[in-house]
Amino acid sequence: MKLNKKSLFFKLIIFFILLFLIYFIISEILKFQNKSEEICIEEKACFEIEIADTSEKRISGLSNREFLEENKGMLFVFPEESVPGFWMKDMKFPLDIIWINRNLEIIGIDKNQIPCEENDCIILYPPSNILYVLEITSGLSEKYGFEIGNKISLN
Repeated sequence: MKLNKKSLFFKLIIFFILLFLIYFIISEILKFQNKSEEICIEEKACFEIEIADTSEKRISGLSNREFLEENKGMLFVFPEESVPGFWMKDMKFPLDIIWINRNLEIIGIDKNQIPCEENDCIILYPPSNILYVLEITSGLSEKYGFEIGNKISLN
C-alpha cells in the first residue's frame, strides 16, 4: 500500500510539472503572437505598427478597413531599395504616407492622401529610393511636425 501512495504522489508531481510547462509554453507563444512593434519619429511621436513585409501584405495594406486608430500605423518593408508606387484604391479613410530611406530618415511625406475611385487613382512615388513606407492617419504628420530628415527608430 505504501508503494502505491508514493507512486501516486510521484505521478501527481509529474502531472503538475507538465501542466506548468504547458502553461508556460502557451503563454510564451501568445506573447510572441501578440507582440506589437513600435516605430518612433525622433522625440515627436511613436506608433504601434503592423508590419507589411511580404508581397501579399504590401498589396493589401490598409485596404478595406474602416479606420486606423491615431496611435497605430502600418510599416511597409521592402526587400531592397526601390521606388515603389502607392495608391489609395479600396481605402476608406485618408492617410499620410511617409517615405523612409535605408538610413531610417524621412525623405518625403505625402500628406492627406484621400481614397480614390478605381478609374482615377493617382500613383504616388517617393522622391528617391526607399526601404520603408509608414502609413498613418491623415493629419498626424502635420500635428506632430514631422519633417524631411527626421530620424526613425524601430522598437
